[in-house]
Amino acid sequence: MDWHADMSEKELEEFLHNGIPMTKQMGFSVKEFTPRKVRIEAKLEPNLNNHSTAFGGSINSLMTICGWSLVFNNIKRVDPDANLVIQKSSIEYKKPIADDFTAECEFTDEADRDRFLETYKRIGKARVEIKVLVKTGEETAADFRGYFVAFR
Repeated sequence: MDWHADMSEKELEEFLHNGIPMTKQMGFSVKEFTPRKVRIEAKLEPNLNNHSTAFGGSINSLMTICGWSLVFNNIKRVDPDANLVIQKSSIEYKKPIADDFTAECEFTDEADRDRFLETYKRIGKARVEIKVLVKTGEETAADFRGYFVAFR
C-alpha cells in the first residue's frame, strides 16, 4: 500500500505492519493520524521486560514511529517520493509502565511545520524536531525528542 493524502488510521497501521513487521509483533495500533497529531497505542504483553513492565526499547520504538508518522504525513503531502529518516533522538524514562501505553505527538507550532516544509520545497532537504510523550492513563511515563530529516 502506498501513502495517500486521506490515509486512515487503519491504513497507516497496515502500512507500518507491512513495512516495519516488528510493529505488528509489538501490538502497535494507530488511534489517530492527522497532519497535526498522531497517537499510537502498544499492548503491554508483547513488550514486557523481566520486571513485568514495558521494555525501554519498545517504548523508544513506539515513540520513534509515532514521531516519524507525523512527519511522514506532512512531508508526503508536499512530495510523495520524499525519503524520511530519523537523525538523532533522546528519551527520558520517567516511570515504569505496567499497562498498555500510548505515544502521542503533534505539531503545536504551525510556523515550525511550515518552515520545515518550505525548506524542503526550496532545497530538497529539511530537518524538524518532534517531541513525543508516552502516557499511561493521564501520567507521562516517557519523554522523547527526535530530529527527522526529509530528503529527495
